[in-house]
Amino acid sequence: MNILGIDPSSKTVALAWLSDELGLITQKHEVKRTTRWREAQALAGMFTNLSPRYWTAQTIYIEEPVVAGPRNLRSTILIAETVGMLLGVTRSPCVLVPVTSWKKGTTGHGNSTKDEVADWLKEVHPSYSAQCDGDQDLIDATCIALYGRDVSGAVVNV
Repeated sequence: MNILGIDPSSKTVALAWLSDELGLITQKHEVKRTTRWREAQALAGMFTNLSPRYWTAQTIYIEEPVVAGPRNLRSTILIAETVGMLLGVTRSPCVLVPVTSWKKGTTGHGNSTKDEVADWLKEVHPSYSAQCDGDQDLIDATCIALYGRDVSGAVVNV
């Protein structure tokens, strides 16, 4: 089984595949701010251009948008729109995951900081951490995929 973890932000979409066959594959795509229609087309193209062997018949775990207060309301809305577009362009079952759930499922603490998440990945999955090369978005996407693997009961090479 292949599990895909996605960490969306207002500027990027970080993807992490956990594959039975290939281990971990990570990619990061910039969300170009033009019109939302063009962005949706670009996200659809991102999935269309991926090799089907990476994403066919897998479950996709996507971090839910976080409501971070009135100062960041616009960012929350943009991320929510991006998540909605992702849900519309994927061909696989999707599960929205609250940030506190995947953090608790991986690090053991739902309120872990970015550094604690990165440290956990480095300690428990050093090869995955090295592949993320310090990129926090890829680290989060990888942890979301690991969470998805654990809750789905999938057996993926670690």
